[in-house]
Amino acid sequence: MSEEQNLIIQEYAKNPLQNFAMKEFTVKQHEGNFICWDEITVYLKIKENIIEEYSFDGNCSNITVAAASFLSEFILQTPIQDILHRDYKTMTDHGFEVSPRRKRAAVIAILATRNAIHTYLKDEQKDTFDDLIDD
Repeated sequence: MSEEQNLIIQEYAKNPLQNFAMKEFTVKQHEGNFICWDEITVYLKIKENIIEEYSFDGNCSNITVAAASFLSEFILQTPIQDILHRDYKTMTDHGFEVSPRRKRAAVIAILATRNAIHTYLKDEQKDTFDDLIDD
Protein backbone atom coordinates (compact mmCIF):
# COMPACT_ATOMS: atom_id res chain seq x y z
CA MET A 1 0.00 0.00 0.00
CA SER A 2 1.39 3.38 -0.96
CA GLU A 3 1.78 6.31 1.39
CA GLU A 4 -0.99 8.07 -0.55
CA GLN A 5 -3.35 5.13 0.03
CA ASN A 6 -2.49 5.13 3.71
CA LEU A 7 -3.32 8.85 3.93
CA ILE A 8 -6.67 8.32 2.18
CA ILE A 9 -7.60 5.57 4.64
CA GLN A 10 -6.50 7.65 7.63
CA GLU A 11 -8.49 10.68 6.50
CA TYR A 12 -11.73 8.77 5.84
CA ALA A 13 -11.36 6.82 9.10
CA LYS A 14 -10.74 9.99 11.12
CA ASN A 15 -13.49 12.02 9.41
CA PRO A 16 -16.03 9.47 8.15
CA LEU A 17 -18.93 10.45 5.93
CA GLN A 18 -22.44 9.06 6.49
CA ASN A 19 -21.42 7.19 9.67
CA PHE A 20 -24.76 7.06 11.49
CA ALA A 21 -27.83 4.87 11.81
CA MET A 22 -30.37 6.31 9.41
CA LYS A 23 -33.77 6.66 11.08
CA GLU A 24 -36.02 6.46 8.02
CA PHE A 25 -34.67 3.89 5.60
CA THR A 26 -36.10 1.61 2.95
CA VAL A 27 -33.88 -1.35 3.78
CA LYS A 28 -30.93 -2.14 6.03
CA GLN A 29 -28.45 -5.00 6.09
CA HIS A 30 -26.02 -6.24 8.72
CA GLU A 31 -22.84 -8.08 7.70
CA GLY A 32 -19.93 -9.45 9.67
CA ASN A 33 -16.39 -10.45 8.84
CA PHE A 34 -15.39 -13.39 11.04
CA ILE A 35 -11.71 -12.94 10.15
CA CYS A 36 -11.28 -9.53 11.79
CA TRP A 37 -14.62 -9.34 13.64
CA ASP A 38 -15.83 -6.24 11.83
CA GLU A 39 -19.57 -5.72 11.95
CA ILE A 40 -21.41 -3.18 9.84
CA THR A 41 -25.00 -2.23 9.17
CA VAL A 42 -25.79 -0.35 5.98
CA TYR A 43 -28.97 1.72 5.64
CA LEU A 44 -30.42 2.64 2.26
CA LYS A 45 -33.24 4.91 1.19
CA ILE A 46 -34.31 3.78 -2.26
CA LYS A 47 -36.71 5.68 -4.51
CA GLU A 48 -37.62 4.52 -8.01
CA ASN A 49 -34.73 2.00 -7.87
CA ILE A 50 -32.17 4.76 -7.19
CA ILE A 51 -30.05 5.04 -4.02
CA GLU A 52 -31.28 8.33 -2.58
CA GLU A 53 -29.54 8.07 0.80
CA TYR A 54 -26.86 5.82 2.33
CA SER A 55 -25.42 5.51 5.81
CA PHE A 56 -23.64 2.93 7.95
CA ASP A 57 -22.72 2.15 11.52
CA GLY A 58 -21.20 -0.70 13.45
CA ASN A 59 -18.17 -2.04 15.24
CA CYS A 60 -15.59 -1.62 12.49
CA SER A 61 -11.86 -1.38 11.96
CA ASN A 62 -10.42 1.85 10.58
CA ILE A 63 -10.17 0.33 7.11
CA THR A 64 -13.83 -0.70 7.16
CA VAL A 65 -14.94 2.74 8.36
CA ALA A 66 -12.77 4.38 5.71
CA ALA A 67 -14.05 2.09 2.94
CA ALA A 68 -17.72 2.51 3.95
CA SER A 69 -17.22 6.26 4.09
CA PHE A 70 -15.39 6.25 0.74
CA LEU A 71 -18.28 4.25 -0.77
CA SER A 72 -20.66 7.06 0.15
CA GLU A 73 -18.83 9.31 -2.32
CA PHE A 74 -19.98 7.30 -5.35
CA ILE A 75 -23.14 5.45 -4.36
CA LEU A 76 -25.74 8.22 -4.12
CA GLN A 77 -28.05 8.71 -7.10
CA THR A 78 -26.94 5.35 -8.50
CA PRO A 79 -29.39 2.78 -9.90
CA ILE A 80 -29.57 -0.25 -7.64
CA GLN A 81 -28.79 -2.61 -10.52
CA ASP A 82 -25.42 -0.85 -10.95
CA ILE A 83 -24.56 -1.46 -7.30
CA LEU A 84 -25.03 -5.20 -7.78
CA HIS A 85 -21.94 -5.14 -10.01
CA ARG A 86 -19.70 -3.21 -7.62
CA ASP A 87 -16.78 -5.07 -6.03
CA TYR A 88 -13.20 -4.62 -4.84
CA LYS A 89 -12.14 -3.59 -8.34
CA THR A 90 -14.68 -0.75 -8.12
CA MET A 91 -12.90 0.48 -5.01
CA THR A 92 -9.46 0.32 -6.63
CA ASP A 93 -10.80 2.00 -9.79
CA HIS A 94 -11.90 4.89 -7.58
CA GLY A 95 -8.51 5.05 -5.83
CA PHE A 96 -9.06 2.97 -2.67
CA GLU A 97 -6.65 0.06 -2.37
CA VAL A 98 -5.54 -2.04 0.59
CA SER A 99 -3.16 -4.92 1.23
CA PRO A 100 -4.37 -8.36 0.11
CA ARG A 101 -5.23 -9.49 3.63
CA ARG A 102 -7.46 -6.43 4.26
CA LYS A 103 -9.63 -6.75 1.14
CA ARG A 104 -12.62 -8.05 3.13
CA ALA A 105 -12.53 -4.92 5.28
CA ALA A 106 -12.49 -2.83 2.12
CA VAL A 107 -15.61 -4.47 0.65
CA ILE A 108 -17.83 -5.32 3.61
CA ALA A 109 -19.91 -2.14 3.09
CA ILE A 110 -20.39 -3.05 -0.59
CA LEU A 111 -21.36 -6.58 0.47
CA ALA A 112 -23.93 -5.23 2.93
CA THR A 113 -25.24 -2.81 0.31
CA ARG A 114 -25.58 -5.50 -2.35
CA ASN A 115 -27.35 -7.83 0.08
CA ALA A 116 -29.67 -5.01 1.20
CA ILE A 117 -30.60 -4.53 -2.45
CA HIS A 118 -31.23 -8.27 -2.83
CA THR A 119 -33.57 -8.05 0.17
CA TYR A 120 -35.29 -5.02 -1.34
CA LEU A 121 -35.72 -6.82 -4.67
CA LYS A 122 -36.86 -10.03 -2.92
CA ASP A 123 -34.75 -11.93 -5.45
CA GLU A 124 -33.57 -14.58 -2.92
CA GLN A 125 -29.91 -13.85 -3.78
CA LYS A 126 -27.17 -13.50 -1.17
CA ASP A 127 -23.70 -12.35 -2.11
CA THR A 128 -20.54 -13.39 -0.25
CA PHE A 129 -17.04 -11.96 -0.02
CA ASP A 130 -16.03 -14.34 -2.82
CA ASP A 131 -18.45 -12.51 -5.14
CA LEU A 132 -16.63 -9.23 -4.49
CA ILE A 133 -12.98 -10.19 -4.28
CA ASP A 134 -11.17 -11.65 -7.26
CA ASP A 135 -7.98 -13.21 -5.92
